[in-house]
Amino acid sequence: MAMGAGARASSIEDAEGPHPLTKAWAGRIKNAKVRAAFMDEPIAGYTSARDLKVLCGTWNTNGKSPPADLDVSRWLDASSRPDVVVVGFQEIVPLTAGKVLAVEDDKATREWEAIIERALNDAATTATTTAAAAAAPKNAAAFASDTSWQRAGQPPRTQTPQSAAGWTSFDSPGVSGGGGGWTSFDAPAFPGAAAAAAGRDRYIRLASKQLVGVYITVYVNASTAEHTRDVRVHTVSTGFNIGLNLGGFKTPDITLGNKGGAAVWMRVYSTPIVFICSHLSAGSKEGDAEKRSADFGEIVTKLSFPAPPSASSDGVAEKPAGVADAHAAVWLGDLNYRLNLPDDRVRAAIASGNCASLLGSDQLLLERAARKAFVGWIEAPVTFPPTYKYRPGTNTYSGAGDAGAEDENGGGGENGDAGGARVKVSAKEEKKKRTPAWCDRILWRGRDIRQNSYARAELTQSDHKPVLAEFTIVARELQPERLQETLDSLRRRLDAEEAASQPRCTLENPQADFGDLKHGETKAISFRLVNSGDVPARWGFVPGGA
Repeated sequence: MAMGAGARASSIEDAEGPHPLTKAWAGRIKNAKVRAAFMDEPIAGYTSARDLKVLCGTWNTNGKSPPADLDVSRWLDASSRPDVVVVGFQEIVPLTAGKVLAVEDDKATREWEAIIERALNDAATTATTTAAAAAAPKNAAAFASDTSWQRAGQPPRTQTPQSAAGWTSFDSPGVSGGGGGWTSFDAPAFPGAAAAAAGRDRYIRLASKQLVGVYITVYVNASTAEHTRDVRVHTVSTGFNIGLNLGGFKTPDITLGNKGGAAVWMRVYSTPIVFICSHLSAGSKEGDAEKRSADFGEIVTKLSFPAPPSASSDGVAEKPAGVADAHAAVWLGDLNYRLNLPDDRVRAAIASGNCASLLGSDQLLLERAARKAFVGWIEAPVTFPPTYKYRPGTNTYSGAGDAGAEDENGGGGENGDAGGARVKVSAKEEKKKRTPAWCDRILWRGRDIRQNSYARAELTQSDHKPVLAEFTIVARELQPERLQETLDSLRRRLDAEEAASQPRCTLENPQADFGDLKHGETKAISFRLVNSGDVPARWGFVPGGA
């Protein structure tokens, strides 16, 4: 699962310019000089940093319902105990007309959620049991079985910079801001009792959203849930448009979501993070790659995460957040980009183990290089074979030309172990011949994020192989007292600099004593004006008058 030496995708933690959180907080400072000085302050001075281990997986499931005993632990391996697990599906339901119109299918999502929760929480329980075996009492109570946010406790409370107006004093002394103590982004949102009931190492479903076949679901362990809030979801359809003519009145076109994206926005500690799952346009004809890039542009532009009404304390609606407002973002899904090569050359390269030679013709890499899509996004080096298109139930690419034969590369049953039972090659499936390609991808962007691994899993349920990636995201937590100290120090420094920028003039002998003077007598006295400042002073006489 780990990437090879030298292949690790580095973060852009050291990018020039202020940290995005610094920019966001600076907007609260009214004094322009203090605001400008604050932008140059290192964020480590007033925040603490916590590493979040984030596991992301994407899988086009080909519209097939999962068998109840499907084991996805080789794909969603939680043995390393990630803090956040993000799973994206495409074609979670068949893309029939009825399903497209339905938009959401609770049956399919419940089936997959049960499988995900079993994989995550079985691994979490095993890891916890192994780590605590020596210390735990023999009759210790088992973890509670509740795994959804709704069953474990109340929904997450949202809080935004606008609603937390009392959490700091940017322009006047005092840490309470007149509000009876700190109420920062970092106040616990997940009820402590519910977290304890769920078990500190068990996973709770935080949020999920479906757009026909596209489905994204986010899990967090209970300890991370305590520091997660401001959870929002949104979808964007990029499918086909329809319009209805009702008695001569044509309704506005409606975009049906046979393709598109679903996303979850969340704030962990003080750091906003967004996860996006998409299914882009299919096809291998000329111009299809441009359609996929256009889909990306439409999704990234239209994704908008409005704050709930409760997030505003002053009655003014908060501006919806967009993808660019997140300080870490991960994009996963069936992006459908193909290879600009003849089918026989692609298959020959794969057969010879030379998949790397194909990457120069990968449409996603070409579109990114041409700055037509995913500008500013990063993908780790692709070191695994193409993920599409396989004969379901096997590890053989479709289109091998042996319809009617028995495939010895069977997947060993629904759990997908290679080298299992023979699978008869379907003539119908062989007619769907597609040139193998890396359709399934995971990309990221942002500050304080690095990728640790990028791989695919050898499951055979679908005609796609699932892909997984692990990231470390640095979640910043605002430290109110340290922030106030930083602001107070800046004000003192700026006051001192302003004082030093002014001339300091004094008269050494401000009083004139002429002694006794006789009529018509002239007497001269000298005055000494001294400037003890660091800058020159200009002076002059002001005419007096009676």
